[in-house]
Amino acid sequence: MNATTKSPQTGSHPVAASAPGRSRRRRIAEAIGFVAVWMVAGFALHLPSNGYLLLGIPLTAAFQVLVRRRPLRELFAAGTDRFALIRQGMVVAAVLAATPAYYAGKAVLDGDWLTAGWYVAALIGAVAAGFALRVQAIATTLRDAARPIAVGAGEFVTVYGVLHVATGTPLPTVAALVTLVKYTALYFPATFLMEEVAFRGAIDAHVHHDGDRRGWASAVFVSALWGLWHLPVSSDFPLPLMVAELVVVHIALGVWLSFAWRRTGNLAAPALAHAVNDAVRNATMLGL
Repeated sequence: MNATTKSPQTGSHPVAASAPGRSRRRRIAEAIGFVAVWMVAGFALHLPSNGYLLLGIPLTAAFQVLVRRRPLRELFAAGTDRFALIRQGMVVAAVLAATPAYYAGKAVLDGDWLTAGWYVAALIGAVAAGFALRVQAIATTLRDAARPIAVGAGEFVTVYGVLHVATGTPLPTVAALVTLVKYTALYFPATFLMEEVAFRGAIDAHVHHDGDRRGWASAVFVSALWGLWHLPVSSDFPLPLMVAELVVVHIALGVWLSFAWRRTGNLAAPALAHAVNDAVRNATMLGL
């Protein structure tokens, strides 16, 4: 780290604080309550993964407005005074909207309304992504996304690479590259309305304020919540093993996503990292 770069615990961009006068303990309790409500609803309603993600959209909006008492635009770019795309943002939004719009149309024709809802959410998320990328340089986004991508993609390539070798299953290279591009194009705008916007734009911004001590501890806490949040849509392993796996894996990646958010107060870098990592996972799983 050079002398001009601030540590990730403090960040270099002011992330707007929540309603004044709240202790850190209360903010942590409110974050736990938010995730608990979401999880209980997921268990009680037996929601599939897409439905569980879509449920988070109104819950995140309510948490941001009613609990944090901050405008919705600060979920994507903190400290901004208004939501506006202008020409650059419109172009970015249009490009990012193309892939989810295509798949939304296909899902509607197939009568798969829940999947169509996910794609429509990604389509709307493209507008939020255009806003975030309008107020932050792309070079900054790529720089801050690099470390969490290296951590997450490295984990997936290692794990699934070993499985390919151990089982003697070849990885279809062309199909893997197509999958990587496709899901990055889908997941990047989607994360501006689902999952990443909740855990970085809302929860991390609520729990950790600029100037707070123990930045690593709060990033670990948010990441552990993120891991536990997956429980309603995870059922592959016995519960204790599943909890341990979810928490460890999501802390390893989530800490760096939180730091990427805190450095700029902009969702673009953690959203890009999240999207690329999930796309790498999908690509490297092919054939297994």
